[in-house]
Amino acid sequence: MSNERQQPKSTHHSSQCLQMPPIMGPPSSKLFWTPDLGVQTKVLDFYDDSDETSAAIHNQIVTKLEENGLGLDMISAYSADNASLNYGRYNSVFQKLKENNSCILKANCVAHIIHNSAKHAGDRLNIDIENVVNKTFSHFSSSAKCIEELKSIHTFVEIEYQSLLRHVPTRWLSLWPAVKRLHDSWAPIKTYFLSLGEDRCPKSLWWLFKDDQDGEGNPLDLQVYLSFLSNALKIFHDTVLVLEREDGTVCELYDMMFTLKTKLQQRQSDGFFGAQTGVLLQQFPDRQAAVLREDMCNFYQSSLTYLEQRHDFSDSNYQKKVGSLALKSPFNFSHLCEAVEVLQLSKKLDVDALYDEYCVILPHQQAIVQSGAPVVEKWATLLKHTHTPNMTALASFLLSIPITNASVERVFSLMTGCWTDTRNRCSVNLIKSEIQVKSNFTFSCKDFYTYVVKEKVLLNAVRSNKKYKFKKKPEDAGEKV
Repeated sequence: MSNERQQPKSTHHSSQCLQMPPIMGPPSSKLFWTPDLGVQTKVLDFYDDSDETSAAIHNQIVTKLEENGLGLDMISAYSADNASLNYGRYNSVFQKLKENNSCILKANCVAHIIHNSAKHAGDRLNIDIENVVNKTFSHFSSSAKCIEELKSIHTFVEIEYQSLLRHVPTRWLSLWPAVKRLHDSWAPIKTYFLSLGEDRCPKSLWWLFKDDQDGEGNPLDLQVYLSFLSNALKIFHDTVLVLEREDGTVCELYDMMFTLKTKLQQRQSDGFFGAQTGVLLQQFPDRQAAVLREDMCNFYQSSLTYLEQRHDFSDSNYQKKVGSLALKSPFNFSHLCEAVEVLQLSKKLDVDALYDEYCVILPHQQAIVQSGAPVVEKWATLLKHTHTPNMTALASFLLSIPITNASVERVFSLMTGCWTDTRNRCSVNLIKSEIQVKSNFTFSCKDFYTYVVKEKVLLNAVRSNKKYKFKKKPEDAGEKV
């Protein structure tokens, strides 16, 4: 049995990912999970389509699957960004897929939710931190002279110079590093902008620094916010990093999201904004410090509200029901039955045989739980060298469910690298081929050479002129190329 993790849809504007298990028996040369190979993520197709209606996307998905000998009955989950087009209640792509296969699971991108919750909370602070980060970066990125002046200040205050970072709003992991870099360089940055004076300093930044224009070292609101956000945003940043790992599974998802929620709730309850932030707040007048504390508490509350509105923390969430199969502790047969029920696999598995297979792997659970390996490796170790087709099928389905849309976003990065300004006349098919080669092949150069020299059909195709339309002979005009 194999675990299909397919990406049949990738366009310039949106991204979809279909996850495909092998319950019905997968076609060859597709994406899969086995105890021997683990989870594989491959690109099935890549195309350009200006029609972004839910009906058009649904039709494209069905067509691309059929072209590759696949069907919607093999899909375990639909993963995409969280737009209503993809997951709306009535006329979305997901609802149309459900009409064809009622067992398809919703696997919307949790990394998007976490990123947007931090952004949403940051937008409600009394200071526009994204504007501060990018305005500061922009000031230095356009002038080598300004950079040299900043470097000289770093040298004078004996702080190692590090280039400021730019924040890209659409990147999940760019805000915290940019804020932290600005926070770590606070003393030289403040000195630099104060030295410019009101006439030369960008006005939006001068309002944040001017309270210490006499150079008395007065604490500034901006300093407090940078200290607070370098601490608070790291919680979101670290969670997204874990979610983006290729070995992350849906078995771990509910626990990760609940942990994030708990951390934010506890910090809000305790009024904890970071140790350094607490020290800075003591230097402010009581009334001003109270305003800052209230604003930072609102940050926690805004992020929590956003998370709770867009992620299901209820006991009925299927992600919670399969959490016992993360192999953090031994599971029992009732956990397997619960997973079979919530994943709607009862008609595709022999539950009686599943119990016999459970008895086979039961003596090995404890040792595997204690191994500390990723979940996918634990399942591989548990099922390797055993005849457990039903257990393997269940694990295959379970491990095919994505937790983020990161793999599809990486396709866009590959596209950008291939489709440069100097290669702007490349066809979609050419870019598709390059992306598929880069994504789907794991050969080393030596292994690829060994593979190619044995493929006579491929070598003949490479030598042929048929791939060049301008070299076709008149008698070949009617041939398929």
